[in-house]
Amino acid sequence: MAAERITGLPVFSTPSRVVLAAVIGLVGATLSVPANASAATSTPVSVGVVIPLSVQGGRDGFIDAPALAEYTSPTGLLTRELDSVANTDVAIGIDPMIIASIRLLGTSAPESATAWLDRLGTLDNETFALSYADSDVTAGLQAGSTEVIAPTSFDFAIDPALFGTEVVETPDPEQTPAGPGETPALPTSENLLDWNYSLGTVVWPQVNTVTSDDLAILGASYDTTILNSGNVKRPSTGVAASTVGTTATVVTDDDISALFAATIHAETSTDWQQSFDELASAVARVPGRSTSGGASILLGIDRGGFDTETRLRATLTALDNLASANTVPFSQLSDARVGDATLVESPHTDVRIGLVRSMLDAEKSDAAFATVAENPELITGDFRIRLIAAMAPQWNRYPGGWGAEVRNYLTDSITLRSSVSIARSSDLIFGDRGSIPIYVNNELDQPVTVYIAVEPLSPVLTVEDQNFEVVVEPQSQRRAQIPAVSRSNGEVAIGISMHSGADVPIGTKKWVTVNVQAGWETPTITILGIAVFAMFVFGIVRSIRRRRKLKAELAAESANASAHTTAEPGTE
Repeated sequence: MAAERITGLPVFSTPSRVVLAAVIGLVGATLSVPANASAATSTPVSVGVVIPLSVQGGRDGFIDAPALAEYTSPTGLLTRELDSVANTDVAIGIDPMIIASIRLLGTSAPESATAWLDRLGTLDNETFALSYADSDVTAGLQAGSTEVIAPTSFDFAIDPALFGTEVVETPDPEQTPAGPGETPALPTSENLLDWNYSLGTVVWPQVNTVTSDDLAILGASYDTTILNSGNVKRPSTGVAASTVGTTATVVTDDDISALFAATIHAETSTDWQQSFDELASAVARVPGRSTSGGASILLGIDRGGFDTETRLRATLTALDNLASANTVPFSQLSDARVGDATLVESPHTDVRIGLVRSMLDAEKSDAAFATVAENPELITGDFRIRLIAAMAPQWNRYPGGWGAEVRNYLTDSITLRSSVSIARSSDLIFGDRGSIPIYVNNELDQPVTVYIAVEPLSPVLTVEDQNFEVVVEPQSQRRAQIPAVSRSNGEVAIGISMHSGADVPIGTKKWVTVNVQAGWETPTITILGIAVFAMFVFGIVRSIRRRRKLKAELAAESANASAHTTAEPGTE
């Protein structure tokens, strides 16, 4: 991710570039004034400029140390971008990913990166926050999200070993966490992105991506929404700020912005002069210059368009020197809101929304799976950043790049949900009473708690605990002993499944065959023994009773005979 170098142009030091830009600007203004002299009697057009300060990050949603060192070197991309706009009327949309990436590196952050962040905090430019990674804010809304998708936690990315023991409670948002040679204080998820943005909450969607439903959510969440002119119909193209429904908007002029982009990217001085003349003429033709308050336009640079340019500062200087135009701060445009406008519905394609929806569905499944972990936020925070990074416009610069990134995200999601699983088991041999050994794998970097259920498909085997708790340490395997009792010999298939404490199924059910080899002490043999013994006892009791009955019968007959003899005396 090395910063791109200027091709075919000499590399100057920062002071030399500033002087060169000023010279080019003055020359351009001198050459351009005659073409616009007739407009000198009219009110100059108020020209605002807004640029995205962002660079390409990684799939994990951060910029690594080597890339930051390159970006913030004396000739690096981020350094050149600040050189171009420092202390001008240009409004800077800052990608929070840059701030987070530098701060998270702590003591390992490149010195040039911390110095760059410190310089950013001292600029006089108006600033606002872009979405994290400058991601597409409307794709998620159109795919079913009820709010702009934003980071939830950075705890997974904070390494205490890179910081001091002091915790940042109320950091100075416009300064780096520590000076040169000092150990930065430990940040938190809540204050990692803190910054004193001067423009409050501003949202800048990608061009031609906003629908009425999106705008209603954006208007309720942000102070100002920046739209492009192709996404809105205005009563006058000479007024930059307007109200769409109940949402306060400032609209970039697509046609003049395109001329502006061609001018700042001109390769030669001749090309620059030609492009600037076209730009100056277009500004001079903006309607409404003679009306009260004059006309106003906002120029915006497309995402990815603010990268290798070298003539932005010269162009700004030349614009400000035109009799027909004055560069002004963004706030001056947004405060001068006139008239109502209507939105031109510009939804994403069905294919794009379908892909984003698949990522949102995967995120829900990931969040459910995370309930198995000791600290679910370490998982959900990580995958939320990955989701946001997957919707960054950088992937659109390459054919098939965005689709490939979506597939990468979905693959990572599947891998996550298979990181806690039941290990493969061969057929088991089980005695009459004991435990069924089940092995659980945990490939996560934190402990997990699972509950195991074993389902025999035959009454040959009975499992006593269907909610057996097992805690598995990080990056390890643990054997669980599930109590069970056999009822007879034979084979039985058992299904083994797991769920989290939130009753979310974890992994897939495994099937194992258990060969039950019951001993003589099994309940079946015991019952048979009792039955034989009972029959034996019953026979003895029966014999005794029969003997007693016979004896009683004999005694009765003897008594009857004696009584008969007494009743007939002298019969002999």
